[in-house]
Amino acid sequence: MDKPLGKLINGFIKDYRLPIEYFDFIVPVPLHRSRMREREFNQAQLLGEQVAKEFDKEILTDALVRIRPTKTQTELALGDRYKNVQGSFTVRDARLVKDKNLLLIDDVLTTGATSSEAARTLKDSGARIIFVMTLAN
Repeated sequence: MDKPLGKLINGFIKDYRLPIEYFDFIVPVPLHRSRMREREFNQAQLLGEQVAKEFDKEILTDALVRIRPTKTQTELALGDRYKNVQGSFTVRDARLVKDKNLLLIDDVLTTGATSSEAARTLKDSGARIIFVMTLAN
C-alpha cells in the first residue's frame, strides 16, 4: 500500500525525471535507538521503503547507524546544529557502501546539518557519490 508522503516523493522523482537508476542503494537517515523507542517509527525509513519499492531499489536500513543521541535540531541555533550531530553516525560495514552511489533520504532538511554529517560518514567509509532527498525543507 502506498502512503501519501511516499506517493509525493515518488511523484517528484518521476515528474523531474531524477536519475534513480544511477543509485546503487537507498539509505535512510537513522534515528538513535532511544528516539526510535519514543517514536516507534522512522519517517525517513518509511519514505525510503516507498522509494525502494516504487523503483525496485534495495534499501540499506542498517548500514548507517546513529551511535549517540542528539538534541532535537529545532531547538538549536544554526552553528549549534552542526556541532550537535558531529560524530553521531557510523557505518556498520564499509564494504556495503564502498564505491557505491547512494540516495540518502531524510524527512526534513532545514540547515542540512544532519544530512551533511550522515553523507560525510558515508563518504569516509568509501561511498562514491551521495545525493540527498528530503520530503520537506
